[in-house]
Amino acid sequence: MRNPQDIRDVLEAAAQGAKPVKFKEWGLCAVSPFWKDLPHCDIFSALTPDILHQLHKGVFKDHVVNWSTACVSGGEVEVDRRFRMMPRHASLRHFKKGISLVTQWTGTEFKNMEKVFLGALAGSAEKDVILAVRAVLDFIYYAHFEIHSDDSLDMLEASWRDFHHYKHVFVRLNIRSEFNIPKVHSMQHYMSSIRNLGAADGYSMEGPERLHINFAKVAYGFSNKRSTYIKQMAVWLERQEAAHHHDAYIFWTIQEACSPEDTSFNLDR
Repeated sequence: MRNPQDIRDVLEAAAQGAKPVKFKEWGLCAVSPFWKDLPHCDIFSALTPDILHQLHKGVFKDHVVNWSTACVSGGEVEVDRRFRMMPRHASLRHFKKGISLVTQWTGTEFKNMEKVFLGALAGSAEKDVILAVRAVLDFIYYAHFEIHSDDSLDMLEASWRDFHHYKHVFVRLNIRSEFNIPKVHSMQHYMSSIRNLGAADGYSMEGPERLHINFAKVAYGFSNKRSTYIKQMAVWLERQEAAHHHDAYIFWTIQEACSPEDTSFNLDR
């Protein structure tokens, strides 16, 4: 975890015309941080993991899936064939066209692919590739726990270490030259974040992104879908909010008007 004072020192040196090595090494930008004058503020400890974008979409889909596919003889064609040949099961999604043609991925689809991805790779990639992928999947499943113990956190860290132990197979196969990837780096902070702030499942973006359906997709459906659709969506949302507040007020007045002893008015009727 970086030290806020170290960041301030490097930024101040850069602002005065110096060219500190850490400025480029840490990927800093020449802006004044909003948190520099906030007392007792450690901005880095306030950044929580995001399972959806860091693990499901980032580490797994954008990186591990691509690296693993490159390790398979036949590449995407073979991986798609293996997904199409997967036996059907009520609790599993069947990717009848494979995975390479899917353009709009959701959190649910990421999870469905993770359930069978290791089986799809079995027998088509080197053992170390399989072990690296398994370590990432283990890490994702442990990170999803709603309740943790010392044992579960130890297993989470063991999965992280296993991935770093086997990841060099991708370098040996000339698929990667290095692993300086922010989302891969973020994995090492999950253990400390969970100990300090609670289960990562509680601050994943999976929950808030569900609101896209109510506040974006549904609102867009009530617009004319032309150039002024954004303004129409805003008006629709304002009216929905006003109706909600009015409904809550009416419900409150009814409750106030009815005494606990008054049984003549039944809200459930």
